Amino acid sequence: MDPVTFFVVLTSIYGVLYFFDRFFKSCMHYPYDTFLKNTGLTVNFMSLHWHTNAFNRMLLRWGSAGNSCTRNFLVTSFNVGVLLTFSLLPIGIILLIITIFSGGEADTSTPYAASVPVQLEILLPGVNLPLEEIGYYITTLVLCLLVHEMGHAMAAVLEDVPVTGFGIKFFYCLPMAYTELSHDHLNSLRWFKKLRVLCAGIWHNFLFAGICYLLISTVGITMSPFFVYNEHVIVTELTRKSPLRGERGLKVDNLVTQVNGCPVTSEESWHACLYSAMKKRVGYCVSADFIQLNDESSAISHHSVDGQLQCCDELNPNVSCFEVVEDVNGDVPVELPQHVCLNVRRTLEEVTEHCTSGLCSEGFCLRPLMRNVTAIMTFKRQNLNGEKLPPVIYVGHPWDVTRTVDVSAFVPRYRFLSAAWPDAWFLLLKYNVVFSIGLALVNAIPCFGFDGAHITSTVIHSFLVGKVDQRAKRDLISVIITSVGSLLFGLALLKVAWLSFLRPLI
Repeated sequence: MDPVTFFVVLTSIYGVLYFFDRFFKSCMHYPYDTFLKNTGLTVNFMSLHWHTNAFNRMLLRWGSAGNSCTRNFLVTSFNVGVLLTFSLLPIGIILLIITIFSGGEADTSTPYAASVPVQLEILLPGVNLPLEEIGYYITTLVLCLLVHEMGHAMAAVLEDVPVTGFGIKFFYCLPMAYTELSHDHLNSLRWFKKLRVLCAGIWHNFLFAGICYLLISTVGITMSPFFVYNEHVIVTELTRKSPLRGERGLKVDNLVTQVNGCPVTSEESWHACLYSAMKKRVGYCVSADFIQLNDESSAISHHSVDGQLQCCDELNPNVSCFEVVEDVNGDVPVELPQHVCLNVRRTLEEVTEHCTSGLCSEGFCLRPLMRNVTAIMTFKRQNLNGEKLPPVIYVGHPWDVTRTVDVSAFVPRYRFLSAAWPDAWFLLLKYNVVFSIGLALVNAIPCFGFDGAHITSTVIHSFLVGKVDQRAKRDLISVIITSVGSLLFGLALLKVAWLSFLRPLI
């Protein structure tokens, strides 16, 4: 969804909810107040809050059920979570420093850099997220937060710490979840048991990321009854201004098998083939008879304004100048000129094979003389029944294909299925991996409002009791460490805000 449309719809929903909340509180105060208390909902300006204790009994039953082996397994699991949390601490600090001091230079290497969609930089260097997929981010963040808080609740039940409720808050589009625990019972635990409860959320995020990664790795198997995965790519969408639209262009549900002879078996190979078409000027093997019969060369070759050698009528868009490439022995057929002017479509339809070094099993190697920003691309395709369709020939920049043609590696086995369904599932899994690891790293950092602040306080009060007698001094040490972590996190957030929102506006 377009970000502007998303924010307009979200703001409208909040406005309607707030209006009716004010209206019912003024006209139907007691029934509406009873409804809010029973559901746990609270509506404020541009925010929602939901709180419940409906899961408390379930957690108590779960905590009292099971045998000693199950309990020992869970305790061991949460012990591993404590060790993982402390190992993530230096990694999180290093990533924050890299984020703060990295260059963050804008990519201007292509002439289309200005048209790249706005991307959301996150605290994982090298991972940028397109803002158009903000709906996925919110859904993923809610799932990761729920998994995180469930980890705290499960560990608390194992340590006999009462869970008094759960809640989730939406501040505009930012979700925040929490688990209410009895602080008296939690603080009465020994330090390592307390750490098991505090680190359980981070551990669960890490496990959740592992499960999602496993699902990503096996998506070809799990989807195989309904989709063919990574054999070819299927065209799922063409933008309205796509240059590949038209009677002879690509169509939705076309299967692309090759680009300039480069096999296309996945989305990665699709982009690799387009990149290869831009970087490598491939040649075409064409018979001498075809060249002699169709040569439309001008009487005198001339240079255009940009210095490009021309042997064709520049006003005719259907023809292009081709250079006859010498083979490795330096042999050039005497009967052919060095440059010939041929109709692009007819020539490519006569191609027997592609060539790079001038060698052809049949015919002679011709290489088109194109400007640096353009390339000739031949897309071989077929329909869903496997029947071959006429190839699509396009002369232009490969970047135009990348940004105006959407493809999927999931080819439906049945016509009533859509490749958009597994694509959405696959994308959601990938974002769950990224967000779960990111949430685990952020919570391991000593920062106010996150688990790292409570973990730091617990460690300092446990290990400095003999060396620092006064609790106030230990609290001061904890505050200083947490303040440093919060400062780093705040600077990283400012850098993210600059790269993602402010710099694109300037």
